[in-house]
Amino acid sequence: MKSRLLVAAFGIPLVVILLLLPAIALAIMVCAISVLSVYELFHAVKADKHLLALALCALSALGIQIAAYFQLESAYIAGGLFLFLIILFALWVAYHEREIAYGFSHFGIALFSGIVIPLCLSSLIMLRCAENGVFLIFIPIGTAFIGDAGALFSGMAFGRHKLAPKTSPKKTVEGMLGAIVSSSLFMVLYCLVLRAAFDLQANIIHMGLIGAVCGLLAQLGDLAFSLIKREFGIKDYGSLLPGHGGALDRFDSMITVAPAVLLLTSMIRPF
Repeated sequence: MKSRLLVAAFGIPLVVILLLLPAIALAIMVCAISVLSVYELFHAVKADKHLLALALCALSALGIQIAAYFQLESAYIAGGLFLFLIILFALWVAYHEREIAYGFSHFGIALFSGIVIPLCLSSLIMLRCAENGVFLIFIPIGTAFIGDAGALFSGMAFGRHKLAPKTSPKKTVEGMLGAIVSSSLFMVLYCLVLRAAFDLQANIIHMGLIGAVCGLLAQLGDLAFSLIKREFGIKDYGSLLPGHGGALDRFDSMITVAPAVLLLTSMIRPF
């Protein structure tokens, strides 16, 4: 607990400063997180000996973030993803011909780490590059991190009913509700700040609703990536941050929250 609080004390101000910098700063951070996530997932499922597949997925993760930052046309993105898939098919066959174990589960991990995770994280870059992006980007970051803290403390204080005991024994229904409430309250307070300090006509109902949805999805993302850890018998994906684990341990909820915010803010205009 002490190490988690120390990381938060130093990390939160740094994140705030980073988000206020030009969009390229966030894009570089997301590139780093995406590439590190590829390695962590390959290492977790003991597939990191497949170096060519690992390198291919890292390049794909990097390319997706670059495409998001420069807002490339969908045809170029589709072409790049198709090329990734063709090369991955070729590697899959080649590994089998060389009698190096590379089953369908490894192929699925490559698709997941090389396409799904970076595509979801690229939503952060798209939000930051959008109109009012400097304000939008605080929505997924704030709701995910505040929701995580709300789940932790409400679970410790009121947790009685297990949420998913086989997947994450410490998670409780009360903790999940705490995440939803705290994320929603964060958005309501954020709405008031935007109104008072920046004269933005933020809709408090829309903001509160987005916060509640993000709080719920953050818990779902955390549980989904906990399933992988349970299946492969690991505690953390890495040791990047003391008390927090690796990049995937810290940003697993962002993988579900960021694309949800991108979708919701295009449907329900928050301001």
